[in-house]
Amino acid sequence: MLSRHTGYDANISRSLLEACATACRSCGDECGSHAGMHEHCRVCAEACRACEQACRDLLAVMS
Repeated sequence: MLSRHTGYDANISRSLLEACATACRSCGDECGSHAGMHEHCRVCAEACRACEQACRDLLAVMS
C-alpha cells in the first residue's frame, strides 16, 4: 500500500501503519509468551517487535 505508484493519502497510510503496529504488538506479545518453550515463537516475537517498531518509526516521521 505504501509503495504503490498511484495517489498518496497520508491519512490512509497512517491508519494502515497504526493497524500494522497494533497487529504486530499483539502477535509479538502472544509469541513472546511462548518464546521460552519454542524457538520459532522467539523468532516470531522478535520479527513482530521489529515490524512494530518500523511502523512506529515511519509514523513518527510522517507527523
